[in-house]
Amino acid sequence: MKVIQINACYGYGSTGIIVRDLQDICISNGIDCVVAFSKSKGDVKKGYKMGNVLSNKLHALLSRINGKQGYFSILSTIHFLHFLNRYNPDIIHIHNLHANYINMPLLLQYAANLRITVIVTFHDCWFYTGGCSHYTSAKCDKWLRGCGHCPLRYQQTRGYLWDASAMILADRKKLFGRIKTLVGVGVSDWITHEASKNIFKNATCLTIHNGIDTFFFHPVKSDFRERHELLGKKIILAPANKWFLEINRETFEYFASHLTDDMRIVFIGTGCNKSRLTNKMIDIGFVPSREVIREIYSAADVLVNCSREESLSLLNIEVQACGTPVVTYSNTGVKETVNNKCSFAVENGNPREMWNMVNKILSNGKECFTKDCISWVQESFDKNKNYMKYIELYNSITSN
Repeated sequence: MKVIQINACYGYGSTGIIVRDLQDICISNGIDCVVAFSKSKGDVKKGYKMGNVLSNKLHALLSRINGKQGYFSILSTIHFLHFLNRYNPDIIHIHNLHANYINMPLLLQYAANLRITVIVTFHDCWFYTGGCSHYTSAKCDKWLRGCGHCPLRYQQTRGYLWDASAMILADRKKLFGRIKTLVGVGVSDWITHEASKNIFKNATCLTIHNGIDTFFFHPVKSDFRERHELLGKKIILAPANKWFLEINRETFEYFASHLTDDMRIVFIGTGCNKSRLTNKMIDIGFVPSREVIREIYSAADVLVNCSREESLSLLNIEVQACGTPVVTYSNTGVKETVNNKCSFAVENGNPREMWNMVNKILSNGKECFTKDCISWVQESFDKNKNYMKYIELYNSITSN
C-alpha cells in the first residue's frame, strides 16, 4: 500500500508533528508513506518538498489580493502531480493546505480523474467553508447555505480587493463532490459533525482524536518555581494567545481582580500584552524547548484555557499528561479534551464559573487530580493508540 500525506509543514507545529508520527506508524506497519510539505524541521524520512520561498511569497500576495487561498502555486503543483504519477499512491491523505504552497483545485481534479481515494483530516474548518478556519466566535453559519459578505474577510480570508468566499465554497462542493471515494476525519466529534452538514455530507465521516507522546509528556521535577520566585505560590498557567484576545478581556479582568496574594498567573506562548500585566502575573513568552515546557506543565497547579473555538486542543492534553488539571471553556471541540472528573469544561464565556472551578481545584490541591489526569490522557489520547486507527482506516479502504 502507498499513502501520501500532504501538509504545510513536517516535524514541527501541531500538524507537522502529527504527520511525522503518522508516517512513523505507517512505516512500522509495512505501509509505504511519503509526506509532501512546504517547510520542515529535522530529518524527513521520505518526503517531497513543495515550492520555495519565492513561490510561497507570491502565492501569499495573490491570495491577499483576491482572497482565494490555495489557488496559486500552479507550477510547483504541476511538478508535484508529476511526482504523484511516478509514486502512484493508493491514498492521498490531506491535512493543512492553506499555507501558500499548493493549488488545491489542481490536486483534487487529479485525484478525481484517476479515482484515487482522498482522506481529509479536519484540523480546522477550512475545507468545508468559504475560506475561514473557524466561524463560531463570529456567529456565522453562511457556510451552510452559501458564503458571501464574509464577516472574517479581513481577519482570516484576507481578500483585500473583493470577497471570494461564495465562489470558494461553490468550488469546494464541486471539487470534493467529484471524488469517488472521499473520507472525512475529524479530530473531534464536534468538527466531524459540523463537516458532515454540508460539503462532506455524502462522504464517509468519522472521528480520530489527535494524540500525544505519553512517554514524553509526564510529570517531571524542575527548579522552575525557584527560578521565577514562585515557591509557596499557586500557579495558574495560561496560554497568552487566548487570554489577550479582546473577546476574553472580561475573563482577564475578572481573574486579575480576584487573584489573592498566594496566586500567580503564568502566561506562556506569544500574544502577551505586557502593559496589562499586574504584579500577580508573569509572562514566560514562547518556549521552544519541549523539555522546558514539560517542566512548566508539571510545575503548575492548574491550566486555565479560555479558548472560544478550537478543533481540539493538544495543549490541554499535554498539560494533563504532566499531571496538571485543566479548566477550559466548553465551546467547539475543546470540551472533548476534558472528562469533567479530573479536568473541567465550564460555560463558554462565563468567567465567574471558570474562576469558581479553578478555586475548587486549588482548594482541594492538584494532587487530588493528578493520577486521574494522567490515566485519562493515556487511555484517550496516546498517539500510538489513536493513530493506529488511521492504519485500520487505510487497510479497510484498500481491502474494499
